[in-house]
Amino acid sequence: MDMQPFIFKKVDNNDSELLQKVYHLRFEVYGNECNFINENDYPAGMEIDDYDKQSIHFAAMDSQQNLIGTMRMILPGELELPIKLHCRDVDITTPDKSVEISRLVISKRLRRRHDDGMYYGPQSEDKKGVSSDGTEFLRRAKPMAFGLYRELYRESKRLGITQWYALMEKSLWLLLRIHGFEFEPIGKEVDVYGPVKPYIGEISKIEKEVYQKFPKFFAYFTEELNREHLPNFCVI
Repeated sequence: MDMQPFIFKKVDNNDSELLQKVYHLRFEVYGNECNFINENDYPAGMEIDDYDKQSIHFAAMDSQQNLIGTMRMILPGELELPIKLHCRDVDITTPDKSVEISRLVISKRLRRRHDDGMYYGPQSEDKKGVSSDGTEFLRRAKPMAFGLYRELYRESKRLGITQWYALMEKSLWLLLRIHGFEFEPIGKEVDVYGPVKPYIGEISKIEKEVYQKFPKFFAYFTEELNREHLPNFCVI
């Protein structure tokens, strides 16, 4: 899988400048684009909450170092995972090895067509285009979300995380599913920045599914992982 010319990485918690860009991109998507939040409640133009200090953030950058996508992994800690606040019936069986995926947003520069969706689905080729207002934008052959999910996966393996929880839109669930990332629904639909359902992803099951059905995709995800973090079934 060729994700060039984009760069995906974990955000250093000491990089205040990049973190501010992360919060600003979330504000732009959730506020200006989707109207999920009241922009007047965020005078600094950044969408931030208490979970950000308990999270690892991931960033997608273009070749000019512009932030074009972000996602966070909320770690076990003092605050209960937000999925429990919205879905009280959800049972987190291994709280010390479980994280919550949230705040996945993609810049509108990559989502200019009417059918692109929130997470920018697969396209036939990578190319530049020009919108109706003359703004240049980038089109991706591979879903941008998966570059961020690769960073999430690799960090989860390093930390010994075994379960991913998430409140997801159906469109994202389907996008993940067709690429072998099978998340199981574990509750009813709720309204959290739009209609979403609670899901769980067992990392060991996802690894086997992707390894068997999408070997090139699996190679992309496990690239640069240390031997001790690789799944047992692919270590000789």
